[in-house]
Amino acid sequence: MKRYERESFLKSFLLFFTTLLILNSVIFYLYFREQKISLHVEIFNKIKLYNYNFKDNSIKIDIVPIKKRDEMYILHITKDKIFAYFDIPNSKKSSLEIIYPYKKYLNSLEEIRKNSLFYYAISSFILLILSIIFSIYAINPLKKALYLLDEFLKDIIHDLNTPISSIFLNLKILKQTDSVEAIKRVEYSTKKIGSLYGNLEAIISNNPLTKEEVDIEDLILQKIEYYKYLYPSINFIINIQTKTIYTSQDGIERILDNLISNACKYNRENGKVNITIDEDKLSIEDTGIGIKNPKKVFNRYYKETQRGIGLGLNIVKKLCNKLGYKIEINSIYGIGTKFEVTLR
Repeated sequence: MKRYERESFLKSFLLFFTTLLILNSVIFYLYFREQKISLHVEIFNKIKLYNYNFKDNSIKIDIVPIKKRDEMYILHITKDKIFAYFDIPNSKKSSLEIIYPYKKYLNSLEEIRKNSLFYYAISSFILLILSIIFSIYAINPLKKALYLLDEFLKDIIHDLNTPISSIFLNLKILKQTDSVEAIKRVEYSTKKIGSLYGNLEAIISNNPLTKEEVDIEDLILQKIEYYKYLYPSINFIINIQTKTIYTSQDGIERILDNLISNACKYNRENGKVNITIDEDKLSIEDTGIGIKNPKKVFNRYYKETQRGIGLGLNIVKKLCNKLGYKIEINSIYGIGTKFEVTLR
C-alpha cells in the first residue's frame, strides 16, 4: 500500500473506530448502570420479601430507633452495608433494619461488571473488524482514482512520446537536408500533440461553446488528409452534402478528431471509413473490430484494449451534450462500428 493510501486508510480507520468505540462505551455504560439498578431492585425485593417471611438465613435484621418516613421502604447503600428500614407493627419507637449481605452484593456487582466488560470487549473487537472493512471500502474510490491517474499519465506519456520523438528525428534530418517529407512529418507530429492538448483542454474546460458558421467540408478534408498520412492503408469514403453548418469550430473539430481517430485506430488492414454529413447528421462508420460493450464506451477511461487512454469518446459525449447534439452508436463486435451525431 502506498504512503498516501496508507495515510488515508489510517485516518478513515481512526475516524470510524473512535466514533464507534465512543458510542459503544456510552451504550455499555448505560447497560452497566441499568444492570446495577436491576440488581438493587432485586435486592430490595428480597429484603422486602424477607420482611414478610423471614426465610433467608443470609439476611440479618436489627432493631433501630424509628426512622423518618422518607428513609423508610427504600434501599440504602453505604461503603460497607446495604439495607432497608421497615415499620415494626404496634411500635412507635423502633424500626426494623433488614441488612443484605454486603459481600454477596459486591460479588453480584463484580459479576455484572465482568459480564459487561466481556461483552464490551467482544463488541469492540467486532467494531474493530468493521472499522477495518469500512476503511478499506472507503479508500477504494481513492485507490481506483490513483490507479486511473497512473494509467492516464502512462498513456499520455506514451502518446506524447511518439510525435515528440518524430519531431526530434525529423529536425535532425532537416538540418542535413531540405526534406519536404521531413517537414510534413514534423507538421503532423505537431498536429498530434495539438490534438492531445485539445482533448485535455476539453476535459477540464467548463466554458460555453460559441457557435458560428463552420466550413465543415474543408474541416473534414483537412482531417482526412491528416489521417490518410497516419493510416495509409485505410480507404476513406466521403459523402459531403453540406458545405457549412452552424456550430462550434473547436467543438466539432474535437468530435471529428476523436471519431475519425478511433475509426482508423481500431480498423482492419485495408479497412474502410465512411464519412457522411448533411445539415442534420454526421455519420462515421468503419469496418473495424467493433465494440464489446457499446453502453460503456462514453465512460471516462473505459478501454477494451491496451491502446489509447480512454478519453476520446467521453470527450465526444461531453461536447455533444454542450452543443445539444444527440450521439448514437451501433456496433457489431468483429464487424464494425457506426457513430451518428444529430446536429440539431
